[in-house]
Amino acid sequence: MKFSITTLSALLLVSAASVAQADSYADAIKSWCGGLAVTAPKTSTVVVAGAKTKITVTRKADERTKTITGLDLYSVSKDGKAKYVQNVWKGNYALKSSATISDAVPKNVPAGLYYYRVWVTNLIGKQHGPDCLETSRTFKVTTGSHTNAAGDLEYTESLHDNSIYNPEHEVGCFGLSVDYPKAGDTFKLNQHIHIQANRDAASQTDALTKVELYKGDQLINTAWTGSESFQNSFSLKDHLVLDNADTTSDYHYKIHATSKKADKTCVFKSGDFKISN
Repeated sequence: MKFSITTLSALLLVSAASVAQADSYADAIKSWCGGLAVTAPKTSTVVVAGAKTKITVTRKADERTKTITGLDLYSVSKDGKAKYVQNVWKGNYALKSSATISDAVPKNVPAGLYYYRVWVTNLIGKQHGPDCLETSRTFKVTTGSHTNAAGDLEYTESLHDNSIYNPEHEVGCFGLSVDYPKAGDTFKLNQHIHIQANRDAASQTDALTKVELYKGDQLINTAWTGSESFQNSFSLKDHLVLDNADTTSDYHYKIHATSKKADKTCVFKSGDFKISN
């Protein structure tokens, strides 16, 4: 499972400019957006649909002028997709060291994991920098609550129901999909396989660190390792060279990525495919 020299050289030549641009953009974002955080709501926050919650944004003060200009509410679907719900606020709110905005979660939303995405503009002198997009941690929304006979607060949904509040999504492992290979594909030995991961702009994943090939639950090979931050899409061509290919088994790739919200490695799986001689 290695790149051929010819293929690797071609990939390097084609992608050199785009990689340089991506690195330059990543450096700019790190410079202008470093020290920015959404500290509330937290993972432990529980909100009843229709009730208010507070969104707190903090920053490390520097010579730049930062202004909060927008606030969006997102949910995480059961299959791990970031889903835009609505814009909850827009305007110009000066962010010096800390700022807090209140929002009422819509009454008609279903129970699940939600989070906020904050838009922050930058200005130094008369020069505009890149906009910063920062998200809160996911928090739990329930459809109702009541006080039981013992005087304890109970929620309509169990907060420990993993089908509603997926623990992987709680730590930021969502919003990334492995779209190639697709389920049902068949590849021949010695063929180059196109592996592609697509990342939602509102995902809380960060850098790709590893791509592995599996046969069922068995690790066959590591196709790539590194640390590659990307905004939208990551592509890799893997040279399918195996000593003992099993034409009856299902194969798939696993992509490992870091989370922006926890010391956690997120794992995303491609569709199952076959290998033929």
